[in-house]
Amino acid sequence: MANDDSTTRRQGILLVVALLLIGATLASFAIADPAGSTISGAVTSFGPNSTPASRTDNRSTITTMVLSAIQQDQHWKAYVGNVTGILTLDNPSNFTIYSWDVTTVTGQVYASRYNNITWSSSNIVCADAAVINAESVFHNMTAAQPDRLNRTFNWTVHKQFQVGGNTIAESSCNSTVTYMNDTRQVPTTGSPFQEVLIKDNANGYLVYMTSIDDDVQGYDNTSYDFQMIVAESDVKSSATPYYFYVELR
Repeated sequence: MANDDSTTRRQGILLVVALLLIGATLASFAIADPAGSTISGAVTSFGPNSTPASRTDNRSTITTMVLSAIQQDQHWKAYVGNVTGILTLDNPSNFTIYSWDVTTVTGQVYASRYNNITWSSSNIVCADAAVINAESVFHNMTAAQPDRLNRTFNWTVHKQFQVGGNTIAESSCNSTVTYMNDTRQVPTTGSPFQEVLIKDNANGYLVYMTSIDDDVQGYDNTSYDFQMIVAESDVKSSATPYYFYVELR
């Protein structure tokens, strides 16, 4: 009986060790999903007021002229800024056992009209034409408008990136790139401030992704970590809320 008890104890110890090893292995493969971000220091600016030109022409004349106007777009709004964060080991109650300050920020910023994105690795894919069209319709963008979603994100040029554990292949999604120094960029896979349309495939939710480019000269010669544009309706009585997520790498 003593030998049987000893064997049973050894088997029990080996089982515990095996379970611990399995748990450690699974933990090593877990990849953090994008995290909901907090927002601070937000300042909203509006476009400049333009002064109308005038003419004073003599009676009995016909004046032929060309009128040119720069008007704020009514279907889009932009967000720019910087990203700070820490990497941490927390339990579900937000108790921290250890954390690391992030000094050079890399990763992605995401924005969506939805706060319940399913970030599982196989679920995030490129936004397809149906989702992009549905988002345009939601924001009252007609097919003829030059600022429609698919005409704004009319490139497929961007770097490869990861969302959680899923890799989005280089130049596979609709994309664009925002301005630097008040100047349009020609997109390349290495462009700063590139923006890509992806979707939550389980729910059909559109998500805007922009890369984090640490301390890069932005649209107004100010250094930013990110720039992005998101769609907005020109007819609805209240503005569309967007939820922001950050994935640090």
